[in-house]
Amino acid sequence: MKGLAGTNHSRNRYGRAVDGTSAGLLCEETPETPVLRSKELKVFGAIEVAHLRLLPGEVETPPFKGHLVNVHLGAPHRLVQRRNERTHEGLKATGAVDIVTADMPAYWRMAAASEDMSMLLEDRFIQRVTIEADADPDKIEIVPFFSAPDPQIERIGRSFLSEMETGGLGGELFTESLANVLALHLLRSHSSLGRRSRRRIGREKGFSKRALSQAVDYINDNLSGKLALTEIAGAAHMSPHHFARSFKAATGLSPHRYVVHRRVERAKALLSGTDLTIAEIARAVGFSNASHLASHVRRLLGVSPRALRQDISS
Repeated sequence: MKGLAGTNHSRNRYGRAVDGTSAGLLCEETPETPVLRSKELKVFGAIEVAHLRLLPGEVETPPFKGHLVNVHLGAPHRLVQRRNERTHEGLKATGAVDIVTADMPAYWRMAAASEDMSMLLEDRFIQRVTIEADADPDKIEIVPFFSAPDPQIERIGRSFLSEMETGGLGGELFTESLANVLALHLLRSHSSLGRRSRRRIGREKGFSKRALSQAVDYINDNLSGKLALTEIAGAAHMSPHHFARSFKAATGLSPHRYVVHRRVERAKALLSGTDLTIAEIARAVGFSNASHLASHVRRLLGVSPRALRQDISS
């Protein structure tokens, strides 16, 4: 991901320092701020996510073609930020959130090493979610946010981090759902919408038995493949975020959790009725590998796939 991981060669290229004095010498003497560790996760071209560990120093990011949402995961430290003509200086607390809007360059000066979760939402994805929420994307502007708490964004960032650390255990459907939730939250809480419009964004609509049946049939027919939230919602003729909320209200499970349950149920049937290896069964029911299958089987059934097969056959 050139945008987020590109900070490993960032320098201060501003013509003037934060206090307004000449920064020419500072530019020449400032060392590069390397990324000590960077893991990346891309989701359907809609969002790119990176887990970054930065040394103390200065970082400049060019304008992105999307909205950058950053969650600080490390210990509190002093930080100076500058975006266009605005400067913010103070203590950056653990869990603090920053939002850098599309086409806006940004500059950070960090007094200590920093660990961050960065999420870059494509502008066209935000526009799509806006349209699906029956709002006019031309009349909505995402608002910049400087180093303040936002518990929901922090939870989303940590969920993406967990996906990286487990090798994508939740699957693409889960990460796509997180992207939709993040986009919707930006529209409701960090945009130019008025209060009345905010209440309308994300409001639940009716969910007919026919729509539920169509969604369930689509899931069952495509368990072995990569199920995408947009495709399942399309089978029910609904927008993704309205579908996800309505599906959970109707079934008690999010689409992602429902798919995992169905995959484990089908895996159980294959363990008892076939001689397929555990790796072959994992692929047949849509898990990326045998360890992902084993993790979900243990979590839902309390035993490993191998032990489950032995129990069934004994």
